[in-house]
Amino acid sequence: MGGVIDFSTSCPWQMYTFSFLHILISIVFYAVDLCPFAFPKSNSCSESDLVMQRITALSTLYVGVLFSVLTYHNKNSAGKINRLCTYAVCAATAFFVSVIFAGNASSYGGIERSWMHIGDMICSLLLVCIVGSRVDLAHEWADANDDAMQGLGINCKTLILLFLIICTVKLFGLTDVVGPTYFLADGLDMTDVSLWMWNFTSVLLFDIILVLIYALYFEDNQGHELVVMTVTAMSLVAAVSFGSISGFMSAIVNGKVLWIRVSILVVLSVAAVVGGRQSGSNRTGYQSV
Repeated sequence: MGGVIDFSTSCPWQMYTFSFLHILISIVFYAVDLCPFAFPKSNSCSESDLVMQRITALSTLYVGVLFSVLTYHNKNSAGKINRLCTYAVCAATAFFVSVIFAGNASSYGGIERSWMHIGDMICSLLLVCIVGSRVDLAHEWADANDDAMQGLGINCKTLILLFLIICTVKLFGLTDVVGPTYFLADGLDMTDVSLWMWNFTSVLLFDIILVLIYALYFEDNQGHELVVMTVTAMSLVAAVSFGSISGFMSAIVNGKVLWIRVSILVVLSVAAVVGGRQSGSNRTGYQSV
């Protein structure tokens, strides 16, 4: 299994590169105050910058973890890896295009250092090429599940469909209906830096939608369960992540409200996993993942 680049190995290293790069970016966003480093006009991050940086970090982590989990789950299936790669190429291309138009020093009054913008474009273009090299047109391709929209009920497939609908509504709602200040406490305003990060968050939400579509149409029962478990675990990470900056966030998304939403998700996830297993779903091979 190969492509333009073939190291005679079944290890989908291109997909791991895509996934781990997102995880690395997320760690940097979590650990580093980016404002004085990346933006010459900002000496330190304001409250809104901190909120948006944390949201961007979490969104990037979602993308990286979901793609890495599905890559590992399908590492021995050339057809599924091919399919997953096509979705990763779309995600990488969306990121590359967003880099071109978000944060350009000449267009946005020097909000981002020129060297950083050029470096971002080079790295994102390389990522498109690396992931694209994995797509092998001569190799087998996994077919979509014939029952992708059937067999719904108290199971993980139904919950993934619910995740997909929620993310799609969020994408349209947060870009056209609700502004980014929706997440901020009263009295806080968005800065140029906050808007720069918000643009990337919208792209990352689109990437999450892509991986959920893949899971719904091409994954088996075991893959569906892994996605649900991963999203649930990431939701717990989200609740912990926003704890230190909850005072800067609106009452709709912070504090007890956030934990209530996470608790509901945990209950739904447990019900979906238990219901799926009791429905007689084929569990063969799951333990070998």
